[in-house]
Amino acid sequence: MTKAPQPLNRAAILGPPYPQPVLGNPVSTLMESGVGNCYPGLEFDIRQLDVRFFPGLTFEFLGLEPAGPDGTQGARLVNADVESDPLFAEDAAENASWLAALKRQLNGAEGAALGDGDWYLHAIEQRGQRIELYDFNVFQNAIQMTPYEGETCWWIIRGIEAGVDLTILLTQRAANGQPVGNPVVLHGQRRRFLDATGMIPDVYRAGELTASMCSPWTHDFRDCACQYWASNHPDVVLGQVVGPAQEDGTSATDDGQPVTFLDWMRRRGAGQDTAAAPTQERARPSRYDPYEINLHWQELDFVLNGIEADGTEATPPLAGLHAAYPSIGHAIDELTNTLAPLEFTLSMVYLYAYFSLRAPEEVSAQERATWPTLPDDLRAARQLILSVALSEMTHMRWVNQVLWLLDRAGRYPHGQYQPVIRPDLGAYPSGDAGDDDDSLEARVRQLRAASHDVISEFVRIERPAGRLDREYAGLVDYLRENADDYPAGLYELAVRIDSDGLQHFHKFKEVEGMLLRYAAMPSLYLRPVELADPDDPAVAKALDLLSDIVAQTEAGYRAEHHDDLRKADICIQNARAAMRAFQTEAEALASGARTGRSLGIPFFAAWQGRCDDP
Repeated sequence: MTKAPQPLNRAAILGPPYPQPVLGNPVSTLMESGVGNCYPGLEFDIRQLDVRFFPGLTFEFLGLEPAGPDGTQGARLVNADVESDPLFAEDAAENASWLAALKRQLNGAEGAALGDGDWYLHAIEQRGQRIELYDFNVFQNAIQMTPYEGETCWWIIRGIEAGVDLTILLTQRAANGQPVGNPVVLHGQRRRFLDATGMIPDVYRAGELTASMCSPWTHDFRDCACQYWASNHPDVVLGQVVGPAQEDGTSATDDGQPVTFLDWMRRRGAGQDTAAAPTQERARPSRYDPYEINLHWQELDFVLNGIEADGTEATPPLAGLHAAYPSIGHAIDELTNTLAPLEFTLSMVYLYAYFSLRAPEEVSAQERATWPTLPDDLRAARQLILSVALSEMTHMRWVNQVLWLLDRAGRYPHGQYQPVIRPDLGAYPSGDAGDDDDSLEARVRQLRAASHDVISEFVRIERPAGRLDREYAGLVDYLRENADDYPAGLYELAVRIDSDGLQHFHKFKEVEGMLLRYAAMPSLYLRPVELADPDDPAVAKALDLLSDIVAQTEAGYRAEHHDDLRKADICIQNARAAMRAFQTEAEALASGARTGRSLGIPFFAAWQGRCDDP
């Protein structure tokens, strides 16, 4: 039988149900606040644990990168101090004879010798095996010893066993790195780095475990980035506000400047609009160098949701583009009749585009020979479009959650909450050749194959600060101003929906770039899909599955509203099973495997009165 894991640290022991704050600990000690959740290994430099691997002694590892002079690299003794090491306390040492013996050594002649001059770790010995921390070379019949670099010494020290007798030798050095004089020999054991409660010992001073990390912090921004460790700062950002599209199809900011993906670390001033270069070498000349970043770090802009925001402006860049809802009734009406239907509509539109793309296995050998990247481009494009479609479905779920939470709180003026899972019936005009926002949004709501032009329109409709991106801004502002009047977490949920759309823009931009090389030959990446008649028997099974998905999802949302989580889980699982069957059926229809024709499913047929309402 597998033994259940036992928590050792105090924060975990104070659970369940969840680790609680420990008095005196900063918020960063909580599990959800640790930088390691996003960048594992950044809490401290693990090498710093071994600077105190031997009780009573503190070392530093010299010559990590680049290598230091031969006379100084390796593991140098910083100090020998028994009194400041809690391991030598009487209660810790009463059953450890080796600690008592080591204490006598360090308080005796050996410790006195270590107080005079610079000493370096010369060798370690354990279980009868001895490793000297030098390279040996024979030159003119003489043996020359070159000290290992600090990094190599650390790897050797890292391999020392705890709980096993250990002998270390320390020597002084001549200027060329050769050991001189008699070594000081000490006997003990390696320090254990976690105590009985799972905590790092108090022997480490504040800041000691991070002392060897990049310093000053500004250098983290300049030279670490993706080269050393993933510093949590932006690399590529967008301009402040993206406005209406221009005639050439590119986006523009409100002041008419084209939007490019900018290098956040670029020099400001003359190079303010420097686009992000694709390689480190090409980016380097236009970026701050280490000396400059120490002087000009304050010129770097704040980045919110991937968009630069000039912190010196008196008003936020999006000010005036929206207004808070005048009342909660207005907000509920907007969520019910506009936003939830919009999310459902877009998820279906994007799914139709997804099924119109060829699957990688449909690419012939001849096509692969001519277009070797086509299968991978198709695989990536399909995954990105599908992820956006699923994200829109998630948004629809969140909108419904906002509605039922308001209903539970007694703030639902229109009566009891009912699930909203339907498209926007007023968004399907016969066609408009115009290119303003209204015409664009009308076209985006139509079921169309994922041609390069269609994907470009998806990019434009999802653009930051565009109309679609601002749909939830009024709700967010209203809940921000009235947060105390509504259930906890409601404002955060609205913010999450509002901010999630930027990812859609980035993903469609990637798909647009992938398909650009094939734009002149759409048959390379598109199936010859035609929108099926809803009365065609070939699509009857798919429409039935879609109706089942909607019905099961509605039942699940209704059960969640009434806090019947068991029923909600059953309904959602049923809906997911129907979704998997629907995906298989839709692929078979679009690829022509079902009928020999490439058919697109009329997703909105049920709501357009051409088949039974689900």
